Amino acid sequence: MPATIDAPQRESMLEAQPLSQDLFSDFGTVIENAAPSLVPSRTCEVPPNAVQANQGSALKYLDVTHMRDLYALGTPSKQAAKAVMNMFVCAPRPLLASETPQVEGLFPVKILERHPYTTQTFIPLGLSRAEINQSRYLVIVAPSLPPSPQDECFPVPPVTANGDPLPGRGLPDLMRIRAFIANGAQAVTYGAGTWHAPMVAIGKTPIAFVVVQFANGVGIEDCQEVEIGSGRTNSLEVAVPESGQNRGLWRL
Repeated sequence: MPATIDAPQRESMLEAQPLSQDLFSDFGTVIENAAPSLVPSRTCEVPPNAVQANQGSALKYLDVTHMRDLYALGTPSKQAAKAVMNMFVCAPRPLLASETPQVEGLFPVKILERHPYTTQTFIPLGLSRAEINQSRYLVIVAPSLPPSPQDECFPVPPVTANGDPLPGRGLPDLMRIRAFIANGAQAVTYGAGTWHAPMVAIGKTPIAFVVVQFANGVGIEDCQEVEIGSGRTNSLEVAVPESGQNRGLWRL
């Protein structure tokens, strides 16, 4: 049963930025080809964090993301997890009309979720070079508030694992929520415990994603959800810039 939280009690206009590792680093990892125009060969200049492979016919980028299995740190069920790989075929989401120039439409955010014991990586599949910039998706993330009685029902691992801090038990902080536009050449890893919206494909065609994570089959340990209820504004909306625009606005 999802918890319910109110939308923020203020109105604000914030900039939605194209997805990049520098901007997204607090929430996870962006995976993309750092040199898409480079054709691998024995004589090519090797980009940073890459090595030549397959007799010089390929570049291997090292440690592009880190999968984390935190189930072994302890869950109420004591049920062991395994690595799972699923495929989601995501239809474009309908957008609300907007009168703002260069805004394609508004996406209302109604649910956020997190996977407290595992990272989760979304990898777009089967897109041609011509489709990469037309096939876009929203990445909507939020940090966690301090723990409260409202989230007592949510089990989480200890707040540190191997010395690395984790978000802990709190509900999403909607005053610090962020929105990014990803293109079809970018994969994304949500860090363990990161609040995020379910996948939001935008554009004209569905996007198929391979999704890699750990899971133990216990619902509240694998995935926790909150619904955004009726505050003064009654909604949380992301303004989606038109395709080809480098920036747009999203609003609370």
